[in-house]
Amino acid sequence: MNARTAAARPHNDGGVGVQLGRDLRRWAHEQRFALWTTFGFIVVNLCWWLWYAVQHRTLPYASMHTTLGAFDLGRLMPSLVLTRSVFQLVVEALLILCMLCIAEPMMGVWRTIGASLASAAIGIAFGLLLCAGFNALLQDNAIIYHVRFTLSPLVLVIGALFASTAFAYQLWRRRIRLIGYTAILVVLLYGGNPGDYCMLVAAVAGQLIGRAMAGPPIEDGAWHWQYSSSSETRRVLGAIGAVLALGPVVAATSRSHAGPLTGLAWVLSPGSVNTGKLASCMHGQITSGCFQQYELMRASMTGDLIRSVLPLLVMLALAWGVYLGRRTAAICSIVFYLASSVITVSYYLVMPFALGGAATAFSGRAIETCLVNALVPLLYAIALIAKLPDFLIRTKARPLRVSLIVLGATFVVCAAVYLIFGLTRPGDFTPRPGLRVLLAELPGRFLPIGFLTNTRLAFVPDTALASLVYQGVGIVFWIVFVAVAFAWLNATIDYDRKARARAEELVERGGESMSFMTTWEGNEYWISPTGRSAVAYRVLNHIALTTTGPFGDAEEWTSDLDEFARFCRDHSWSPVFYAVHQPARDHLASLGWHSIMVGDEMVIDPQSWKTTGKKWQDVRTAINKAKREGITDEMGAYEDAPADVQTQIQEISEQWSQGKALPEMKFTLGGVEELKDPRVRILYAIDADGVVQAVTSWLPTWRDGHVSGWTLDFMRYRPGSYNGIMEFLIARMAQRMHDWDEEHPDEKVDFISLSAAPLTGLHDASEAKPDDETNIDGTVMLQHSLALVADLLEPAYGFKSLYNFKKKFQPSEHPVYICYPDSALLANLGIAIVRAYLPTLTFRGALGMLSTFKPKKETPAKKAAPDARTEAADVKGAPQGAPDPEGTAADRS
Repeated sequence: MNARTAAARPHNDGGVGVQLGRDLRRWAHEQRFALWTTFGFIVVNLCWWLWYAVQHRTLPYASMHTTLGAFDLGRLMPSLVLTRSVFQLVVEALLILCMLCIAEPMMGVWRTIGASLASAAIGIAFGLLLCAGFNALLQDNAIIYHVRFTLSPLVLVIGALFASTAFAYQLWRRRIRLIGYTAILVVLLYGGNPGDYCMLVAAVAGQLIGRAMAGPPIEDGAWHWQYSSSSETRRVLGAIGAVLALGPVVAATSRSHAGPLTGLAWVLSPGSVNTGKLASCMHGQITSGCFQQYELMRASMTGDLIRSVLPLLVMLALAWGVYLGRRTAAICSIVFYLASSVITVSYYLVMPFALGGAATAFSGRAIETCLVNALVPLLYAIALIAKLPDFLIRTKARPLRVSLIVLGATFVVCAAVYLIFGLTRPGDFTPRPGLRVLLAELPGRFLPIGFLTNTRLAFVPDTALASLVYQGVGIVFWIVFVAVAFAWLNATIDYDRKARARAEELVERGGESMSFMTTWEGNEYWISPTGRSAVAYRVLNHIALTTTGPFGDAEEWTSDLDEFARFCRDHSWSPVFYAVHQPARDHLASLGWHSIMVGDEMVIDPQSWKTTGKKWQDVRTAINKAKREGITDEMGAYEDAPADVQTQIQEISEQWSQGKALPEMKFTLGGVEELKDPRVRILYAIDADGVVQAVTSWLPTWRDGHVSGWTLDFMRYRPGSYNGIMEFLIARMAQRMHDWDEEHPDEKVDFISLSAAPLTGLHDASEAKPDDETNIDGTVMLQHSLALVADLLEPAYGFKSLYNFKKKFQPSEHPVYICYPDSALLANLGIAIVRAYLPTLTFRGALGMLSTFKPKKETPAKKAAPDARTEAADVKGAPQGAPDPEGTAADRS
């Protein structure tokens, strides 16, 4: 065992198997209502099937549906508990179990039952009224009143799920509501079953019932704006994109076929094309039933079906890229969904005029279909545009450019083949098309048939070759699009794979206290000519801003400074070394570079660690209080922590994100994603009930093949945790490493770095001074600007509070610097640093942020009875003695 794996192991009475059994029994006890309800649902259906099987009778499915026109509640109610197939039973049983397992622990059994029954009753009553009213508004009564429908068993439990969100923290509240409502609306739009309206109303009713039971959200008092972390935003948008992509699958399996997006549902239709009636429709001889024949004709073409499936693969690929934070996937999704809206409107409202008049091109429901087909992708595209700054991982220009050229060329060639064939061999189609008709039908050769619902067929192919061209051009285009989508995704993920892999190796060869941050997402890498060292950087405003100094072979670090600067000049970038230590600063100063001290890194020597003496009173108090409260510390890799602990850590972090007037900071400040690296160690405080009260993460530094130091990165605490929880965790880390050094003298940990708070290099603006006589105004101005920024951000991030907090541990202080070659860079450099730390901050957001930064007034009580522990807790709701959690995110320069 070495320092990388040093961790306290929980005591397991009776072994892992016994402990697992206890865990399962405890879980079953907490979810007993969910388990018994699901079990009862399965048993009722099995008994129902068995009863009819014993009597050799067919199951009476026909008696389990009704219509709005001839409504029969008695025939409808059994569908709330009875299913039509084994597949439906399995899927709905799993969904019922999942929903109730979420709701029951949050609300308790009786609240869960009450919310379920009340929301189901409201959903059925008002959902059917909403369905009738909505379709009456669209003048579609004749269709909807004759649609046979059933109710889903999920109507009984969906209200409990949405009611439970009122008892959850914002993280899960937002996840459940966004994804839940999106899924319900997709089912409604693509299926159109009147029972789906009941599901929607039951969900809304459940949410309102939950709010009435729980009261206002617990975070309201701490919010400025409802900010989410970037990773959470990407996950939610990716999940919504996947739900939208799967919508046509819902349409294909729907029994109602009454939704505005149900064109694909004709695939499973029992009807077949009546060729005589279709010919009469296309020649304008009859009008009744024509649009059904058009849909059946499209669904009978194998090529059109394939063309309808391929876009789903593109949408899923883009949704996965959005989930992973790929900027290319987000931009392509925006273009894809905006194009879908534009083409839909064009096809429904513009192209029909090319046929000689719009009146013969639509069915009565075409406007409704057009509206929904255009509005759904448009709203998703707008959401992606609003959150585009959260997608930071880019694709190299070359594969992106090549892919776009290939995609554009494919479309042009396919369109040309279709038009040339139609013009040269019109006799292969019925009726014979002209140029105007061919152009009007051109979008239909590429759109999925779900987008063509309720539109007229202008002509159909009569020969095998015509059918091949008619159906094939769209297939070829979408096959290329699928290949391009996955190529973009792979290029985005892997464009710097070799350099990143080499950097991952080099950081374990040697580095400084903050070198591990170079492995984080968003960095690019310069590898030395020998391959034994590297520099991590990111290009912002034509400035190559490094993430600390060189790492790898220490003998090359000095020459790396020169070589990297030359590399930047070759690429027309201005090199800036950020957060470097004294040796690098001295070397660059000898070359005429300028520098600014931006902070003091706080370093603890574990070998001399002790907590005796008056200066350590706060730390000793925190340790003793943890013992009295029954709080212990656990250390290990994030992936080795129990799933419940991982979930709590994510929730604690997300709660912090929701309470800030600014987005979470990046660059040299890690979040949840960064602490998941197996080389990183987390140290968390957990009470006797298994509740995580606070968590820290520690980044390793290697020397001579072993970990020589640990650097504090991520720090978060649960709201309401006791005063001094952070002092306890840091003290425990120091004590652990002190004990390690005594037990393993050959693998000593030389230092524990508490890192540096950003923008605290000046304790007072009056300390600003130039580093030489060549750029007096520029350097001092930038120092003053950084001091002003630090003052503005102090209420939100507590940099100075963090600085004072770390002083409690009596560390040695080591300055860190920004080094730059030209004072003309100063304005651009300031913008680049802000963009690096706050990549998602917009100008409008910055203006809104300023209104929230108001100096706090001291109360008379505080003046009369000051508490030394409060100087590091200058944020509302923070425990005394603990700095603000982003400051506690070990904010470095």
